[in-house]
Amino acid sequence: MKLRSVLVFGSTVLACLLLQACSQQEATPAASAAPVQPTITVAASEPVAAVADPAAAAATYQDLQGNPVEISDYAGKKVFVNYWATWCAPCIKEIPSIARAAETLAAENFVFLLASDEKLDTIKDFLLDRGFNGNFIKMNSYVGSLGIDVMPTSVLYDEKGMIVGSWPGSFEWDSPEMLAQLRGQQ
Repeated sequence: MKLRSVLVFGSTVLACLLLQACSQQEATPAASAAPVQPTITVAASEPVAAVADPAAAAATYQDLQGNPVEISDYAGKKVFVNYWATWCAPCIKEIPSIARAAETLAAENFVFLLASDEKLDTIKDFLLDRGFNGNFIKMNSYVGSLGIDVMPTSVLYDEKGMIVGSWPGSFEWDSPEMLAQLRGQQ
């Protein structure tokens, strides 16, 4: 009986944490509102390695075929990384707008990556079920190791791999306001 109580309590706490993470108020700017300013979580002049402890900074990603991927593989391009999860409703809601923004900005030297720390099979099954397209990758560490505590969170790296913007929360990435913010980050 005691074990059952512990399991029920643990499940309740986990459910509350998941709901709290997904219940963050979505921050979709209205067309007539002033553009939303990004929340820079790291000074713009700090390199990618400065966002996390050495173990997390050395963390790699992999594509859905298991091949290694690094942000540095895209040197010379602006790299937008969206950290998302299959269980996060705001994350799922913004994926189509990320795909449209990627299409819109492809000719402007942008690369869009969608990174999850879940198992490869979980990501693949989710994408197959939902029919989403894009550059989905898997993290080889946990999102929290990067200091990310809001799902989704998006980070923009400049052509040299420096973080120039960070946006916690869900957005309509193909809206004129958000496209202007992405283009304006130097």
